[in-house]
Amino acid sequence: MEGVDRVDGESISRLLRAWRARVDARTVRELRGTVPPPGRRLSQAHVARLTGVSEGWYRALEAGRRQDFSESFLLRVAQALRLSEAETLTLFLAVCGRRPPELSRDQRELPNGVKALLEQQVSYPAYLSDVGWNIVATNSLMGDWFPWVLRPGANLMRWALLDPEAREQMLDWEDSCARIYLAMLRVAANSDPSNEQLRALVKDILAADADCRRIWAEEHDVVEHRDGHVFRLRLPYHGHAEVRVTTHVLLPIQRPDLRFVFITPLEGWAGV
Repeated sequence: MEGVDRVDGESISRLLRAWRARVDARTVRELRGTVPPPGRRLSQAHVARLTGVSEGWYRALEAGRRQDFSESFLLRVAQALRLSEAETLTLFLAVCGRRPPELSRDQRELPNGVKALLEQQVSYPAYLSDVGWNIVATNSLMGDWFPWVLRPGANLMRWALLDPEAREQMLDWEDSCARIYLAMLRVAANSDPSNEQLRALVKDILAADADCRRIWAEEHDVVEHRDGHVFRLRLPYHGHAEVRVTTHVLLPIQRPDLRFVFITPLEGWAGV
């Protein structure tokens, strides 16, 4: 009927463009320091960067094309575009025909002891992630070293395996990062086959990157965690000088669904 706005891909496309247009890119902390610097308009490329996907994948959403968009991706879009609850509901209903998942109170709140331990760690970067490697909380130094953790819906695996800056900042990316992280994803995906978030994470990563698909196909290694793993980094925070660090992974007894991770210089190396 003429004059009636149909609830279809075209309609959600107009809404997404309008929601994106109202966000001033200059106010998005996670885009500061990028090259070229963002102007007033938040672009599709900016939203793709903030949500950890390719520009083409986000463009398909905004164009209203039918794709298998995961719940975690749509939630990251909602955060990047600063959507209200009603707008997030509209996005989910239009794209996948269901309501967005709701976190329980217990899942949203951190135990005081865990929160205090994180905040009091001022010597080295530290963060909390959940079973799907979503960043739950960080200390200030983690944000200084790795600004990507401040992005809406930040996810370790999506950054390390899909973000181009990870390949610049993590030296020996394929052997020291990609093969280890994909081996960890293989364990996680098999440990909880009913976890839709983990299945979507693996599917999204393999769909988005040819190198990850190749490594996944040719490797059969499994790794449960990266506690004690050594990384060679080259970060803007250190003036792009090489830094060698090791990671330590703890499981808070009050929240066994979380990982407490902190990063320290390799023993005997004082470059940090």
